[in-house]
Parts: sequence; structure tokens; C-alpha cells
Amino acid sequence: MRTYDIGPTPWRNFYHFGVLDSTNAEAIRLIGKGISSGIVIADRQTAGRGRGEKSWHSPAGKNLYVSFFAKTGREQAMNAAKIAGLAAYDAVTAFVPAKRTLLKWPNDLLVDKKKLCGILIQHLTRSRDLFTVTGIGINLTTPGKKAFEWVWEPTSLEEASGGAVETNAALKELVAALARWSHATADEIEARYGKLVRWMVGAAVTGRTGGEEVAGSVAGFGEGHRTLLLRTADGAEHEISAGDIDRITFPGRRT
Repeated sequence: MRTYDIGPTPWRNFYHFGVLDSTNAEAIRLIGKGISSGIVIADRQTAGRGRGEKSWHSPAGKNLYVSFFAKTGREQAMNAAKIAGLAAYDAVTAFVPAKRTLLKWPNDLLVDKKKLCGILIQHLTRSRDLFTVTGIGINLTTPGKKAFEWVWEPTSLEEASGGAVETNAALKELVAALARWSHATADEIEARYGKLVRWMVGAAVTGRTGGEEVAGSVAGFGEGHRTLLLRTADGAEHEISAGDIDRITFPGRRT
């Protein structure tokens, strides 16, 4: 198995596995055993997933698969998706120029309009305590593009930066960024997050609402960026929940 040296962290406990079903699932099991906080990392996942039960391709030794878990207050739990997105953005832009990196609402990372990072947030209550599990997958090497049914074309830190990025280096950047944003104020989080997703306003998108596909353009965001407002050609606005955006049309190409 790989070895890691990231120093002390606010999450106290560190768990490293060669193989797991998923790091989020293991984090939830640890919470059930009475562990209050920790970081779970695996060299390979057999049942990695993203939002909406989408699978996350997790071959051995290729990428970073990690989950952070801790007790959280209500406000921090509500901001967890934004905190994770900001942390992932900072970690990725430590290796890739920010001008090529986009934070796609709610918290996917695109580099050169290809997907490099995905995030899954889960909340659960144990003995009246609220816990948040933040699962983050970062491609260090580009997956075989014919090996999996991709919703978004994948890329990686290696492909985007032009050189290999060690797992430990990526993890250290991510841990530092997540610790930093976890202690930011709600106003600081909202301001930075709003700036990073502003590029989507006016973009043509296809999403789902009420079980039906709907196409239009992004009119803005609602509920502190927890929903996306999609305006159709007839002027009607639809509120879209996280994970319900299927396609975005960028100028000159579709991704």
C-alpha cells in the first residue's frame, strides 16, 4: 500500500486501506462505532459513487479517493457542499492554472472543460449529534476513456499539469484547503463560492425537474447557491436541485 505523511490535522484520526467499497461508506461505519472525526483514504474503491447513485471509477493506485468526517453544526452542514468545492478548487489550482479551472455548481471541478474531481456529501445523525461526511475523488491520472460510461469527459492532474502528481502531495493540499475553509465565516464562503460559479450564469444547460428534462439557460442561483435557477425559452423559471444538471453548453463545444 502507499504511505502518507500529512502531519497533524483537525480530523485527528487517519485510516488508510488498500481496498474499500467506498471511503464514504467506511466513514459512516466508523461514526457508527463512536469515532467522532477522521480521514479515510483507499488505494482502490469497489463501489465508489457520486451524487444520485452515479458510479465513480476507482481503479487501484491511480487517483485520490478520500473522505473526511466530523461532527458539524447546522450552518456548517448546510455549507458543506460549498466548503468542499472551494477546498477542491484550491487543491487543484495548486497544480493547474486557475484560468483553466472551473468550479461547476454545485461542486464538480472542471479543467479545460473536462471533469477532474467529484464530491459526495452525506449527513447523518447519531445520538443527537449531526455528522457530515465529505467524499472527494481527484483524478491523478486520466482514466481510460472507453473503460467507463462517462457523463463528463475525464481529465487528470497529470494530463492538465503535464507531469505526475503524487497522491500525498494532492492530499496535503486538499487537507490544508479543507481545514482552512471549514473555519471560514459563512459570508467568506458565500462570497468566494458565488464568484467561482458566476461563470455559469447565462450558460445553456439541460437539467431535470419533476422527473422531466428541461432545457434553458442559467438565470442565477437560489437559497444561498443551494439551487440553480433555469430559465426556459418561454421565460419560465425552474428551480433545479444539486445533481440534476445533465449538460452544459460552453461557447464552441458541448461538454
